[in-house]
Amino acid sequence: MKNSLITSLVGYLIEKEFFNLISPETEGLDFSSGTTSLIKDFHGTSVLLEIIDADRMDSRQIAMSMEHGTALINNINGRNATVFKLFLFESQPDTERLDIISKGQADITAERKFLRTFSVNCSQGTIQKHFTVPAFDAHIVRTVKRFFAKNLDKSGTTVEDIQRLIENRKKDYEIQLKVKKPWLTYGIIVINIVVWLIIKLISIRTGQSYSNLLVPFGAKINSYILQGQYWRFFTPMFLHADEIHLAVNCYSLFIVGSQVEKLFGRGRFAFIYLFSGILGNIVSLAFSINVAVGASGAIFGLMGAMLFFALKRPSLLKSSFGANLITTVVINLAYGFMNSRIDNNAHLGGFAGGFLTTGIVYNSKEETSRDRLVKVVSLIMAVIVTIAATLYGFNNQNSKIVLILTEMQTFETQENWAQAEKLGEDIMDLSPSSKNIRTSVLWSITRAEINQQKYQEGIPHAEQLVKISPVDGHFLLGFIYFNTAQYDAAREHLQKAKELESPYIDTINQMLTRIEGTAK
Repeated sequence: MKNSLITSLVGYLIEKEFFNLISPETEGLDFSSGTTSLIKDFHGTSVLLEIIDADRMDSRQIAMSMEHGTALINNINGRNATVFKLFLFESQPDTERLDIISKGQADITAERKFLRTFSVNCSQGTIQKHFTVPAFDAHIVRTVKRFFAKNLDKSGTTVEDIQRLIENRKKDYEIQLKVKKPWLTYGIIVINIVVWLIIKLISIRTGQSYSNLLVPFGAKINSYILQGQYWRFFTPMFLHADEIHLAVNCYSLFIVGSQVEKLFGRGRFAFIYLFSGILGNIVSLAFSINVAVGASGAIFGLMGAMLFFALKRPSLLKSSFGANLITTVVINLAYGFMNSRIDNNAHLGGFAGGFLTTGIVYNSKEETSRDRLVKVVSLIMAVIVTIAATLYGFNNQNSKIVLILTEMQTFETQENWAQAEKLGEDIMDLSPSSKNIRTSVLWSITRAEINQQKYQEGIPHAEQLVKISPVDGHFLLGFIYFNTAQYDAAREHLQKAKELESPYIDTINQMLTRIEGTAK
């Protein structure tokens, strides 16, 4: 009965906790010796687990087993290793043997190497942990409790079942690379650098700022896309805001892109990369009014591709590869949410695009009906997400506001202040959710009213602006009060705008000087 329990427990640990048998021969597996050894990497810590039929051992033999464990941790090269001994008893063990199990534990603290023990009462389905420091137990306590809670000790797992698990595990790690050198990845990196150099050189020769030149070169600008410049869904992938942005994205592309191209081949890599970048920009249009450039949406798509690849190979997902991949994605997304300058909408859209397109192009060695279903579902989902994001992007309230805002700015350029004021009022009636839009519109309305000498109407708009952009609101209030000869109020607001480092500092100083001259 104990042999059957050990076989079932070994199978459960291999399947659910991704342990590996030491010397896992696929023929002639035998758990009748009373000791079975498993090993795994747990986030950088080497974990060796010995499952021991303790009912076969007297006190002297248990002591020898503990001495062997101590010798083992002393002989392990490197740091961060823990040897766990799991002693299985049919019923409650005697105090003498438990005392040996508990006191025989060993530490090499400086090298973070430990020998730690557990005892299991199989009839009761309970496990006792004989240590408190370190708290790390590689989830063994939790796993053993689940094993008994699900009555898996009576599951009847056979040696043949474990052989199949081992074979499937080997297949997860059998990776056939489609290309040796990721030339396409290198090519995209070169294109990114060349485009940056061209824009930089034009900036130097013409005196135009680099950031302004990104507009004609294809930055994602919602108003232009809404007016029909659809190529701006594609071009932002090859533009970057500055040298640091370029360097970070090229490095990320080198690391992730090289792996994806080798795993999937150049054609599939190109499809994943381009679709992810385009979908990222579509999602950005739908949910962000900000100007955007960069390859990060496409790079997140490559991360989505790697996640799909890992999900198809569970052993790989549970290894350090999977942990590192998920950690990288989470950290980058979290950083994006914390940094207002980063367009996380493009990241999320690109990630979804990469995951779904990989579902379409992924080929298994032995394709099953389930694999074919995944392809069909991935294709349908990719189409639905793309169409839905596009329709929402072109028809949501922010997009309607952006079009009116563009028309308002045209009237401002033409100094048609009455029409600019009217369109600004129309936008505010739509209650825009974006702080940037509200700031821009209130500034334009107040400016239009000042130019029409409608000062009393301009005051409440400037006061609204103070609440969301104090520096701009105080400047306009100071300007209005100056032009209506309310010099005390003008001085107060102009001083506040100056303290807030208004970009109109020269104008502010001129008005303050004139106010002081008037007072004298």
